[in-house]
Amino acid sequence: MDCLTSEEISVSAFELLFKAVSLIPISNYVFGCILLLLIFLYNFLEFHLIADIMKGYRGDPVSLTFNPCSEIYEGVVSKCKTLHGRYLATPWLSSPHFQTVFLNFHGKPPVFSYRRQIFHTADGGTIALDWLPYSDVSTEAFHKNNSISKDDATPIVVVIPGLTSDSSSPYLKHLAFNMAKRGRNVVVGNHRGLGGISVTSDCFYNAGWTEDVRKIIDHLHGEYPQAPLFVVGTSIGANILICDRFICRRLVQRLYDRALTIGLQGYAQLHQPVYSRLGNWEGIEKARSIRDFDSHATCLVAKYETVDTYYRRCSSTSYVGNVSVPLLCISALDDPLCTREAIPWDECRANKNIVLATTEHGGHLAFFEGLNGDSLWWVRAVDEFLSVLHASPFMHRQNKTHNSSLHSALESSIDQGPYLNVMEDGMVAAVGNEQPAKMTGYFSVEQQMIHEKKNEVPDIEEIQHDETKAKTDSMQGTSQPSGRETESNLVVKYPHDITAPIRRCIDQLSRQNRKSIWLLAYIAIITTWPLVGSALLIVFKRKLKSVLPAAWLKR
Repeated sequence: MDCLTSEEISVSAFELLFKAVSLIPISNYVFGCILLLLIFLYNFLEFHLIADIMKGYRGDPVSLTFNPCSEIYEGVVSKCKTLHGRYLATPWLSSPHFQTVFLNFHGKPPVFSYRRQIFHTADGGTIALDWLPYSDVSTEAFHKNNSISKDDATPIVVVIPGLTSDSSSPYLKHLAFNMAKRGRNVVVGNHRGLGGISVTSDCFYNAGWTEDVRKIIDHLHGEYPQAPLFVVGTSIGANILICDRFICRRLVQRLYDRALTIGLQGYAQLHQPVYSRLGNWEGIEKARSIRDFDSHATCLVAKYETVDTYYRRCSSTSYVGNVSVPLLCISALDDPLCTREAIPWDECRANKNIVLATTEHGGHLAFFEGLNGDSLWWVRAVDEFLSVLHASPFMHRQNKTHNSSLHSALESSIDQGPYLNVMEDGMVAAVGNEQPAKMTGYFSVEQQMIHEKKNEVPDIEEIQHDETKAKTDSMQGTSQPSGRETESNLVVKYPHDITAPIRRCIDQLSRQNRKSIWLLAYIAIITTWPLVGSALLIVFKRKLKSVLPAAWLKR
């Protein structure tokens, strides 16, 4: 028998391998491919069902980030059982992407009808305010369809929708219904051009536009002066701007970017005549990302130099340090739009008025819980937070923040308001405070300066001057300027803000070094006494010569 060559051996080996493979049933290959596909999808869609099973379906604890000296945590959040519990996602929605998609396309929202109020702005804009009074969801039918009286002290919850969302969005209906069931009147402030309302001016909303929110707050304070106001902001503002760096990082996030872009293009299509005149309509139609849309639409309409300028100036991260009312922020770490890298951790930890609650799972504004997925965990958490806050002493005071950094180029007049701070997009915020009967929705410049002086060592004459000026203005009917006028006045007052921290530091140093100062004074007197003593002796000797007799001086 002749010896086989190496080539013949390799060929026969491949033939044997092929024959062995062909003997395996095709069904096994199909099963293997399906298994590999499932493993890929499980990781790609970030399922956590197996991890939940291994944890015994106990869920993950809620992580709270706050300043160690926070009175808001001690007085409010520490009493919220929901925020100190665990969150377990609905088993068949154990994926952030499934939760987010299900929320937007179905969401199992409660069934009810809003009452619509049309609100007109000074620039000719039109805003739809959709009300859900607590009486409309009450079991007592005779209360329904009653209007809210001006002296009604029932708390009002103002809801700010997310990007391209309006009052009909499932997650907002969940929030509005639950807030109303707990005895609160709810009003959803739809953005301009949404909620079935046409754009009636050249002004559109964007992530940095806070004028409409402030006007709504002022209107509600004037109409219902006895009612405490809370504000809940969702999506759009807080982190979508800084999320621009992360939203296209992965393939699945690029799909969200594209979906949001399509939604913005649909919004622009509704108001094509205005966008065609103010923006680049061809660029809007060809936009493939949110950044493209902002470049051809938002920046041109709102007159920002570049997209990066728009993102930088409108990101709420720049203002987190200035929040001076109780603020709860909620975010899921697996949020596909607002990723954990975009959360302003250090800024929230530095401010004593902020508590940041994060969960391992939840998706974007979803947080479905229960076997049927009928409820949202974050709605329950916000409801409990507002209830505890309403009964706390923090409803009646504004906690002053000590932030040495200045944002003169980024400062917005809404940040001077004591009752409104909205964290948005991926973070859900709830803010509460109570408004005196004759006070506007935000402090005037004079009131803000008086408030700052009360926390410092004041000059009595200065305070009397400010109080006299405030009384004179009120007697003369002087009104608070709004919009750009307020911003210009604030710039004039910045020197007070700059010197205040310096004065506080000097006072602190003087208290800490009081002994050293007295020691230095003692050394100065001892070392200079020979010169000072001789000078005093000469001066007093001359004066004594003119008073006392010469004979007495000779003695």
